[in-house]
Amino acid sequence: MSNNGKPCPTNEYGRTHGGDGLSHPKSAEVDFSHGIALYLEEVSVWFDSFRALNNLSLYIEEGELRCIIGPNGAGKTTLMDVITGKTRPTKGSVFFGQTHNLASLSTEEIAEAGIGRKFQKPTVFENFTVMDNLLLAAPKDKRVVKSLFNKLDADTRVTLDTTLQQIRLTDSINKPAGLLSHGQKQWLEIGMLLMQSPKLILLDEPVAGMTDAETEHTAELCLRLKKDHTLIVVEHDMTFIDAISEKVTVLAQGAILAEGTLAEVQANEAVIESYLGR
Repeated sequence: MSNNGKPCPTNEYGRTHGGDGLSHPKSAEVDFSHGIALYLEEVSVWFDSFRALNNLSLYIEEGELRCIIGPNGAGKTTLMDVITGKTRPTKGSVFFGQTHNLASLSTEEIAEAGIGRKFQKPTVFENFTVMDNLLLAAPKDKRVVKSLFNKLDADTRVTLDTTLQQIRLTDSINKPAGLLSHGQKQWLEIGMLLMQSPKLILLDEPVAGMTDAETEHTAELCLRLKKDHTLIVVEHDMTFIDAISEKVTVLAQGAILAEGTLAEVQANEAVIESYLGR
């Protein structure tokens, strides 16, 4: 109910809006009861006279693996920045489930709510081992002194083992991160996100600079992660997109140009003209 006693309106996805036109969290838990993990509704971001995002509405279903493609300057990075709180929308609303208004939360609060982001360039602690990097990312084990395996609690040990298997670095557990290949560093950073048990994972060009074999392994990793997480993947590598995508969103000039399967957007004349070329 709104403040004047009238029923609050709902949109086509079932979001409830207060009398001020904004949704309000009812609890600290992420509510995915309508099946939508992430809502962006009529979001614009203006930098002086430049519109990085232009009245963009995007809905990501829980458990979905959504691929975002588009030319440089299309708004892909700004979109990720808005979701993680690095950039505030000039207008529009951004919600994680039914309960978290991302436009009003800090980057730390958004991470604690269950959103994790991996940037294009891996940021790992190169002088620390793979295990220490993972444990430093774990919510309960921030100090390096706690990174001795025999001092870990049972839950953290299980999470560590599972993560190492997922990112294929079990045999490198005691290797300094600086000695890993570029692809392995990318996987380690994904593993650092997994240690925090995120519900939504954002991957920014995860296969940039990888070998063909590393790219193939990363595609397999993304498909495995989809079983337990919602993913948004920004990437230019069409072979990689083809291997993992179900639904693809094409951005151009801060707005959605097309959506559909990869085959559908590749056949779209507007997409060919503005991004793929002939």
